[in-house]
Amino acid sequence: MNKSIVSLLILSCLLSGCANTGLKEETLTYGGKFTGNHAALARCVVDKLQSDSRYNITGLQYELWSYPDIETTELYGYQLNDVPGVYARNSPNNPDAVGTYYGTPVAKTHVYTKNMGRPPEINPKYSFLLTLKRTDSETVVGTLNGKSYESRIVWEKLHSCGGSS
Repeated sequence: MNKSIVSLLILSCLLSGCANTGLKEETLTYGGKFTGNHAALARCVVDKLQSDSRYNITGLQYELWSYPDIETTELYGYQLNDVPGVYARNSPNNPDAVGTYYGTPVAKTHVYTKNMGRPPEINPKYSFLLTLKRTDSETVVGTLNGKSYESRIVWEKLHSCGGSS
């Protein structure tokens, strides 16, 4: 009796251990210098992404965050089911929904405060995060973090918008 309980316990531990070894999606990080204005580059990237015909890219929704006091712009790309504030009543997948966020995203302007003491209002399930920060009057440093497929395409679009320095 005890041997069967122990063997059943070992088997269940073995199965539960194997069940947690699923595939992990690869993430990539890019970085580089570009010429131009950080806000204009972000708008250009959004325009190019919205005109892209690939299914995974056309399904993305964007949030644009602007921090004028530190001269930085952040572009978040979300899959439709991960967009903050999208519910069944306003989802583009619902034909009866009332949508107010279609088209080019309006930049949300925020004041940067280090160690705010409260969690940021950013959904951590983004597909990519593009950060553009002005370094001097002509150059911008761009960093990109996210899922490998989307990040590669966004990085190509950024290179086509602003010349690398």
